[in-house]
Amino acid sequence: MKKLLFLFILFSSFIDANEKYINQSWCSANGGVSEYRTKYGTYVDCLTEEYAVEVEFDYNWKESIGQSLHYAEATNKRPAVLIIKRTKSKKDYLVEFNQTIYKFNLPITIFVINE
Repeated sequence: MKKLLFLFILFSSFIDANEKYINQSWCSANGGVSEYRTKYGTYVDCLTEEYAVEVEFDYNWKESIGQSLHYAEATNKRPAVLIIKRTKSKKDYLVEFNQTIYKFNLPITIFVINE
């Protein structure tokens, strides 16, 4: 049991580190500030001159909607999501994401980067 827990923690740390690295690289390349603290004490993954960007792996697109809208309100920026498209994804999550944005006329900009 301890070995399984250790592997889960190690795997989770790798995922977080990978997402964090991608966020920092993308944010820096786009002139943004990583981990910007809002007036609510929440953290925007990347704040650029125009956008409050939530960074998520493709399979977490649903969570990114609420976070991006919250960060946009908190910073008076436009909401955006940077989707990290995983090579091992068997499904194109962007189709669902785009359909949801279109159906509800959400003002969210999507950026895509490959893992």
